[in-house]
Amino acid sequence: MIVEKRLQLHHPIVAIKGLEGDRVAIVDNNYTVRFFSTDPIELVGGFKTSIQPCDPATMCCDLSFDGKYAAMIVPKDGAVVYDAVEKHLLFRFRRHEGEVESLKISDSHEYLATGGQDGKTFIWSLMTGRMVASLPHHSDFVTAIDFSSNGQWIATGGFDRRVLVTNISSLSQWFRLSGHGSAITVLKFIEGHRLVVGDKDGQIVVWDYFNSKPIKRLKKMFDTVTDLATTPDDRFLFASDKTGAVSLYDLGAYTLVSQRYFSFGKSVRRLCYIDSGNHLAVGLDSGEVSFNAPFKESSIMEEMIEKGDLASAYELAKENPLLHYSDAYIKLESLWNDAFKKAIERMEAGDKESAKTLLEPFNVEKSKRLLIQQLLNGFEEFQRFRSAVEAKRYQLAYSLAALYPIFQESHYYALIEEEWNRVFAKAKKLILQNRGEEMALELLKPFRGISSKGVLIQTLLTDREIYRLFIKLIAKKDFKGAMDLAKRHPAIMQLGEYKKIQRIADALEQKAQEELATGHYAEAVRIASKLQEFPGHKEMARELREKANLYASAMRYFAQKDYAAIYQMLERHPYLEETKIVQDLENSWKKAVKKAELYAAQGDTESIRELLAPFVKLPQKRFKIVSLFKQAYIAQIERAAKEDRSKLLDGIRAYVDIFGVDDEIWPLLKTGGLQESYRNGEAVDIISIDWRALPDRIV
Repeated sequence: MIVEKRLQLHHPIVAIKGLEGDRVAIVDNNYTVRFFSTDPIELVGGFKTSIQPCDPATMCCDLSFDGKYAAMIVPKDGAVVYDAVEKHLLFRFRRHEGEVESLKISDSHEYLATGGQDGKTFIWSLMTGRMVASLPHHSDFVTAIDFSSNGQWIATGGFDRRVLVTNISSLSQWFRLSGHGSAITVLKFIEGHRLVVGDKDGQIVVWDYFNSKPIKRLKKMFDTVTDLATTPDDRFLFASDKTGAVSLYDLGAYTLVSQRYFSFGKSVRRLCYIDSGNHLAVGLDSGEVSFNAPFKESSIMEEMIEKGDLASAYELAKENPLLHYSDAYIKLESLWNDAFKKAIERMEAGDKESAKTLLEPFNVEKSKRLLIQQLLNGFEEFQRFRSAVEAKRYQLAYSLAALYPIFQESHYYALIEEEWNRVFAKAKKLILQNRGEEMALELLKPFRGISSKGVLIQTLLTDREIYRLFIKLIAKKDFKGAMDLAKRHPAIMQLGEYKKIQRIADALEQKAQEELATGHYAEAVRIASKLQEFPGHKEMARELREKANLYASAMRYFAQKDYAAIYQMLERHPYLEETKIVQDLENSWKKAVKKAELYAAQGDTESIRELLAPFVKLPQKRFKIVSLFKQAYIAQIERAAKEDRSKLLDGIRAYVDIFGVDDEIWPLLKTGGLQESYRNGEAVDIISIDWRALPDRIV
């Protein structure tokens, strides 16, 4: 495995973040921030804070992708955000009761989320430095947070073993994922509305969060999962644990590729796959950081192949199993297939030694070695097999091919299969003629008694009426009837005609997918309706037709400016998030929210009301709009209290009369000494609040 760079810092690593501009940031638990270029890996800047060290086992630091913001937990004193470019303090947050346990900056670098020992998660604007939302609570510490790449969702995991996934665009939709046996330690959104969750017991679960269902429980790690990272296409997952192991998983097949892809002597704290340069950066408890380049060995493999050193190429793939998915390995396998084919030809010519020499370079690979041994060990029997084929002693030939499956790769096996297909095709025509049974029986006689052909011959001769009906149904293009008949008589599934039906169905499915992707929804529906006639494809046909109809409806609603209908569809069908219509709508909404958050920080409810008027008919946005009004009222109360303390109490009472006791007002209750008076108070359900009737001023 190529390790391009090793750094030895003095303290445990608590954050590694790939940044735009081909940079990476590394932070230790003493809150020393270092910036490195990625090609080459060299120190290019950084700064140190005076904050006391944090617990490296927590998510105590994060940086924004643009490198501007650095957020850090301050032990026993909330969290802070630094301007990492100008190297000065921007914001300090002290809203949680108890310590902050985790934090995360959104990919859009607009928000910071903090999770506390109080079970609460707050979202802060990095534009205004004010809280903009409070998320559903956990019953214990919030130990892990992640934002989805599109900015629509946030996931929080807790010591209560649960994961909560919330739509932060609307605040009106959230899901609970329950199924872990221990505290959640790390979360990672991946494409396809999936969330990877690691816990304290070493369990890793891939969730379909929209349906609150686990897709797959991956093979457990040795100890607590400390971090997760994926390749840019979300195909491969790297997971680290406290023992120092880094495991590799294939998220396409949900399989373990390597339990100890890397192994370190110290606990691994942070993983980061850095797109520029394809580095997997690994940060340890000891302060060591290694920059590994797993894919760069592909070029080394290419060189080995060019030199003919195939043994070394296979040995390299054994050491780095990720190479099995590279172009170089595909080339290596192509060479193997060619060599094996030629070796069989040499065997057919009776030249065993030449075949052995040809395959020798591939003996280093275990799976190949087994095939080579089978081929060479069966040399004597191969001569018998060849003689049987030439003498048309098909029963003996097929029995030998069953004992030595490697013979099925040979030219002689292809000859008897060709003869079988010719004879069987002729017999099928005869069986459809009056009194053609005897001729068909005579024709098939050389193949009777061969187990692999017996079922087909039995179907043709004994169940000829069923076969005739099957052919008639195909002639009429009644594929549903033909496949239903095959379901009742499974032997039919072995017939070439049945396999042809399957190919037709596969072609229809592919065509429907293409029409859907290009926006030809009516044509996609038409093809999907035809596909539904094939029993094995009913579910896929239903999904394709549903998607096509939904996309068409979304376009129609968009043309009619009925945006509420589109959002109602989106709540039931999350894949609509990927359509341009929904993305355009959400971009308009996010721009309005960003501006509204500025108004809220100023207490300007009139401007919020005017700005968000176009969204008044969207019930899905009610929660977020009311949240913005709450923030504006809090700003009004804080500003008024600076002038007259009595206005603080008046403002609090007015706020509680409207919204009840919620996370937003609680700090002011403490400031006003009213927390005991309102400790048992509850928040008002936002659904019952008409934001259009809210007052402009609360004080």
